[in-house]
Amino acid sequence: MVSWLSRRSRRLPTRAALSLALALALAGCKTAPVEPVDAAPSPQARAEPAPLANLPAIANAAAGTSEGPDATPWPEPLRSDQRMAPDLPREPAMRDQVGRDAARDSRDLAGYELQAVLHAGEGPAQPKAPEVNTAAIDAARRKTEARLAIEISQSRARFVLSGAFVLPQATELRARIDRYGHLLLWPDEATYRVAGPGALRALLGERRLDVAPLSRARLASGGDGVRRLNARTRRVDVSTRAATGSLEIASMREAGDGGTLVCRFLLDLMGAPPSTPACATDEVPLHAELRWTTQGGLTFDVTSIVRRLDLAAQDLAAPPPSLAFVLAPPPQVPAETLLARTELAAFRTAPVEVPPAALRDAQEPPPDTGLTLVNYGDELRIAWIDGVPAAWIAPGARLALPSIVRGRYAVQGRTFLGDAWDPPETVVAPATIEVGGGRTP
Repeated sequence: MVSWLSRRSRRLPTRAALSLALALALAGCKTAPVEPVDAAPSPQARAEPAPLANLPAIANAAAGTSEGPDATPWPEPLRSDQRMAPDLPREPAMRDQVGRDAARDSRDLAGYELQAVLHAGEGPAQPKAPEVNTAAIDAARRKTEARLAIEISQSRARFVLSGAFVLPQATELRARIDRYGHLLLWPDEATYRVAGPGALRALLGERRLDVAPLSRARLASGGDGVRRLNARTRRVDVSTRAATGSLEIASMREAGDGGTLVCRFLLDLMGAPPSTPACATDEVPLHAELRWTTQGGLTFDVTSIVRRLDLAAQDLAAPPPSLAFVLAPPPQVPAETLLARTELAAFRTAPVEVPPAALRDAQEPPPDTGLTLVNYGDELRIAWIDGVPAAWIAPGARLALPSIVRGRYAVQGRTFLGDAWDPPETVVAPATIEVGGGRTP
């Protein structure tokens, strides 16, 4: 081999000869590692080229960082124009007292079930008169309270809406810890839509999926919060361009990152980046007060929380395998009542003949019966009657409430989020009422 190498080296440059000799020496070394034939391919061999637009960087630009707290890549923002692979939630197995993984049915997940309410202020109180049915009005107010039934596992969350939302009853929002944004499940449809980060304000307030710009959030510790549901809380103050907020957060055993998804829901309403670290692992927000920089505010209150070991995995899948992705916007409806005709009629025990108010300039004449609501503004409005959210009207739409009994009523138009409203006024039914005209107090 030496004589061959000598002859070979005379035909090669000196540096190449040395490289060849070194390679032959290493090849004969018995301790050199050998890659097995069936070794798994490198992850880099399957890596896809990075997209031209770095979406995670865009979503987290306001946070000022490029990595998560554990030096892992940030979750990927959902895109409204792309479907997702079917989801099958799998949570870490629970460990028994000796540290072994306890057997669990893969169809069930551990977590918590929360009942929560959203309040956006109070409408004008009903007039004081003998014919005013206070009991019926109070019952209607309880029925139309905006409620959220929330299920959280260690990495998934499900929000089911009921009450005085402008979205249909049983509308669902689903979220997962490795994605930013929410999936919108429209009732009576086997479909889902994507509500990207920053879309919740338009969705809850206007039935649209418009994405609002996010701004950097500032966090500050507020010390100990109020004790809620027999749990101690810590207070976190958050401020953005759109709102200031105070969150009261409790530690919940083995809640995982499910509570973080509830925090993201609230932060999205504030226009804060979803990466804002307001909640830590095993923490759940139990109360939040949001104040808009324009006017008004929104309050989030958890009224009950229950530990669950049997959450159905298919109910938390985001998205469920059985649903199809749709790109179309949510179905648009011009107006809708939030109470039945009989419930509205029960606001008064009997009709009262009251002289009608004089018509203002360009005001429409009254209908034969009830109230007719007209929205000449550019925002969806909820019509509060006697302090109860009774109906909502989209811009340019009108809605007749013929079951309203003759008499005086307190009426006001408000946005769902409570960030804009019309001056309250006392009207005499029958009447045509304008809401959403851009007037503010």
